[in-house]
Amino acid sequence: MSGVDLISELYGESEAIPLYDVHTSVSAIGTQHTAEHFHLTDGRIDAIRLTFDATAWHAVMRAVTPP
Repeated sequence: MSGVDLISELYGESEAIPLYDVHTSVSAIGTQHTAEHFHLTDGRIDAIRLTFDATAWHAVMRAVTPP
């Protein structure tokens, strides 16, 4: 990881969702578009879901997976 750019933040009463770009030094991946969903119960995080654009990973996985 060579840097992170926060794109947007969304908030609800019991949730938060930051949307950001993670810049990598891996040329096959480049910038990883990412969102995290934090769910809160009683003011504490009780669940985190990480979602990202896996498009760049398809070629990487094909290159390291035996036929």
